[in-house]
Amino acid sequence: MGVGFWLASHGASLKVTFIPGAVATWLLFVWCYRSRLPLPTVNRFLPAFCCVLAVQFVHFTEEFVTGFRTHFAELYGGAPYSNDAFVSVNMSAYAVMIVACVIALTTRLRFAIVPAIFFIFYGAIGNAIAHTWWSIMLGAYFPGLITAQLYWIAGPYLLYKLVGDRRVTAIAVLGFAVVLIPLLALAADTAAA
Repeated sequence: MGVGFWLASHGASLKVTFIPGAVATWLLFVWCYRSRLPLPTVNRFLPAFCCVLAVQFVHFTEEFVTGFRTHFAELYGGAPYSNDAFVSVNMSAYAVMIVACVIALTTRLRFAIVPAIFFIFYGAIGNAIAHTWWSIMLGAYFPGLITAQLYWIAGPYLLYKLVGDRRVTAIAVLGFAVVLIPLLALAADTAAA
């Protein structure tokens, strides 16, 4: 997963966002496995997952119509992502996340939950952190900011629905922010934005 993001990145855009999300995903998956944490039931997790994914569809729309694919890549020294690449990668990722989540919860195949964990970390929590940080850092609206604010509640809530522990949820969210914000700040070329 990380190698794919590294190779597909325009400039450092995916390297400073998706790679930390992939690392956080694997760390949480290993923690869940070593803790013998059972997967949540379909009724406990899937409705919340689908609702947060619905927010992602609206968030993607805001990003698309406000030029995120251009601003994001240029902020990290890359050429803009094409409309075709931006839409196809996002829609394909959503399809994988949905199918993998359903497989994980209905077959109890634990490993299949990894794409859903990535969505929680980067699709939800990471979007809240990153879009807010970019707008603060640049002193202006950054494409996707408005709908990303929903993730400050939805992301931790979905993580809690997965792990069932408020303390673990808080540590994971704060830990991810502590790693992600410096990476976003240090790698950004604010003159290009």
